Amino acid sequence: MIHHLIRAAILTGFAMFIVYLDRTGEMMLYIAPRMELYVKLSALGLYAAAIYQIYAALQKRMGKQAPDCDCEHEPSPSIIKNVLIYGLFVFPLLLGFLIPTGTLGSALASKKGMSLSGSASIERTDNTASPELDPSESQGLNADADTKAAAQSPSKEENAKAESGIDALFPYDEYTETHAAYGKKLYEQALISVPEKQFIETLTTLDLYREAFIGKEVEITGFVYREEDMGKERLAISRFAMNCCSADALPYGLMIIWPKALDYVEDEWVTVKGTLTTSTYMDNEIITLDAIKMERVKAPESPYVYPDLDFGL
Repeated sequence: MIHHLIRAAILTGFAMFIVYLDRTGEMMLYIAPRMELYVKLSALGLYAAAIYQIYAALQKRMGKQAPDCDCEHEPSPSIIKNVLIYGLFVFPLLLGFLIPTGTLGSALASKKGMSLSGSASIERTDNTASPELDPSESQGLNADADTKAAAQSPSKEENAKAESGIDALFPYDEYTETHAAYGKKLYEQALISVPEKQFIETLTTLDLYREAFIGKEVEITGFVYREEDMGKERLAISRFAMNCCSADALPYGLMIIWPKALDYVEDEWVTVKGTLTTSTYMDNEIITLDAIKMERVKAPESPYVYPDLDFGL
């Protein structure tokens, strides 16, 4: 009977922990919002299993045989073995209740590796021309000299784009068509603010079509991340992107150039506004924000960002 009661207590404990996370609003620190409903429903299953264990304990108390599941899981006669087995469940449960919930930050980002070039799952489309483009429109899209000249002279850039059409700046294939359409919308904005809802998608689009966005003003909010190789005037503004749960969270960020970068400590939340450019880091060319304004802000209620499942629909 005692084993049934112990199991009932453990099952109830896990169910109560889920309820606790829901009531305190801390569930978002563990799982993505789209998974919350399933986790809440699992608490009902845990309560049901706990009730069955109590029922089985009462049956044994009254000298009756509880319904058999034919799974042959009789408790071991060894007390030490039973303590070890139940401890595997009790210990993480105690940790969940006793240890304060924290957020992922620079320490884990350094271990997982910061992505500073948008999504690695989509290749840049420098040499991918849309079927709608003719050769005369696609010439010079990848010429660095033309890109730099356009960045220095907005009026000439606007004239060139007006002549060739905005489609020439956003060539696409079957994998990047959605990003090309989104890039055209971003291009029309005077200030491109990287939103929480489409954080990953926006950084990916800026990286895929970096030539089109060179010289554009961009604003981004995140926590400060720094590596030794960045030097005194560079840091990264980052967010952890969670797909399902905190275990699969990956850090995405944007390199920032700011003369007073050392004034900001790691994991400090800031909002940065600057001009998009490129720089070389670890022998890779990455999109970079030449900051013109940086200010400290309060960390958002949810420090994580999530893939936008409706992106492109």
